[in-house]
Amino acid sequence: MNKRKKFPLISPFLSLNLVNTEAVSHGRRHELLSEDQDLLDWLHIMCEEIPSLDKTILTMSQSELTEVLHLIYDFRLCLRNNFESIADGNSIDNKWILSLERNIEKAPYVFKIHAQQLVQIPTGSIVNKLFSLLSLDALQLISEGQLNKIRRCSNPDCVLLFIDTTGKRKWCSMKICGNRQKAARFQDKKDRGEKKLEF
Repeated sequence: MNKRKKFPLISPFLSLNLVNTEAVSHGRRHELLSEDQDLLDWLHIMCEEIPSLDKTILTMSQSELTEVLHLIYDFRLCLRNNFESIADGNSIDNKWILSLERNIEKAPYVFKIHAQQLVQIPTGSIVNKLFSLLSLDALQLISEGQLNKIRRCSNPDCVLLFIDTTGKRKWCSMKICGNRQKAARFQDKKDRGEKKLEF
């Protein structure tokens, strides 16, 4: 069995997880969904992390996967632009909300009981289901006020976004950026201290 690709910063929010499928390493932006298999790996991880997610999205045919991969880049860019705008203190764009609502209209929801919980299952083509799920997640973030807490990482080279529930968080994660920044500051202080001691 092939190992699934790993993705940084998994949150309980499907739309935010999609935005975070781009990362920066060594000063260059990297696409983490570059192949059909990457998308399928990401969908599997999303279904594991978000148990209420409709698992039928995992049954995409190869042609559907290829179609979604090409469409998802534009959708992710739209999400990123809006999320970053909100993180920068701008208000939510009503045109964006209408666009998300139109995606849901293409795959409206039915309700089912799954593991003792009422879950929303989109109807329609698998491609429309995925975009409906992503759009619903973004709309829920808006309606629940979560997007008011969306933040950029304090590492200026990082493109990952996160929901700051504490009001104090600075880094996308300590593992990814926080410890690196602290180590870099420590090394810088140490280097400056050694230079002062040189005669």
